[in-house]
Formats: sequence, C-alpha cells, structure tokens
Amino acid sequence: MESRPLWAQVLALTILLLLSAFFSMAETAMMALSRLRLRHLARKGSGAVRLTQFLLDRTDRLLGVILLGNNLVNNVLATLITALAIHHFGQSEWVLAIAAGSLIFALLIFAEITPKLIGATYPERIALPASFVLAVLLNLASPLVWFVNLFVRAVLRITAHPSAQQRRCS
Repeated sequence: MESRPLWAQVLALTILLLLSAFFSMAETAMMALSRLRLRHLARKGSGAVRLTQFLLDRTDRLLGVILLGNNLVNNVLATLITALAIHHFGQSEWVLAIAAGSLIFALLIFAEITPKLIGATYPERIALPASFVLAVLLNLASPLVWFVNLFVRAVLRITAHPSAQQRRCS
C-alpha cells in the first residue's frame, strides 16, 4: 500500500463505495418496478424496457449477479480499509475497531440506505439504464452465477415447507 499515493487509495475507496451503491440502488429499483407498467412500456418498443423485462424474467440470475457484485465490492472495500488502517495507524485493536465501525457507517449511509431509498423512489429512472450494465455483468459472470444458483436451488428444495412441495406435485 505504501507505493500508492494517498489520493489513489482514497479514490479506490470512493469508487468501491460508489459501485456498492450502484448494486444496492439497482437491486431495489429493479424489484420496485411495476411489472404492469413495464409491459405497457415494452409495447411502445423501448430497448431498455425489453432488456429490463428480460432480466426480471430471470430473477434468480439477476439477483445472483447483483448480490455477487455487491458482496465482491464490499469485501474488497473491507480488505482495503483494513490494510490502509493498519498501514497508517498500526495494528491495535482500537484502530481495527474504528476502521470497521467507520466502514459499517459509510456502507449503511452511502451504499445501502440512501441508494435503496433512491432506487425505491425512482425505479424506472434507475432500473432502465442500470439494466444495460447488469446485462453485461450477467454475461461476464454467468458461469459463476449459475454455479451459485445451483446451491441456492438446493437450499430452497431442502428448506421448502412440505405443504408447498405437495402443492407443486399436485
């Protein structure tokens, strides 16, 4: 870390925080969209609407890529903030506790609550342009998303309520 200037380290943290905010905002906006309104807009022929509808028709993959991206970014962010704190302030328990607390606060305010409120308030404005980025990420991470979803489906099968399984079989 000492070979990187402080401004570059702060820029990296800022970019990671913004990426985390993007994933949170996109997730909420996509899930908050009115499916009825989306179908109406799709009839008008918008490419962004059709792409958004395509992604929403594959909710498991969409959520998989969003959560995969968000968790990856948040883990890199935590690793980077820990390394910076140790490098600049030492390895005391207090330094690590303050770094962790600061990161939790920053993530909650700037990468979770605020972006989710924005996504819920303006779902169309956020989801339609975000669908282009999410589609590219889904194409890039498709094998990993597929692999993770194997486990998700297994967990869902194991934990499904017996009455739900009976209804499915009927």
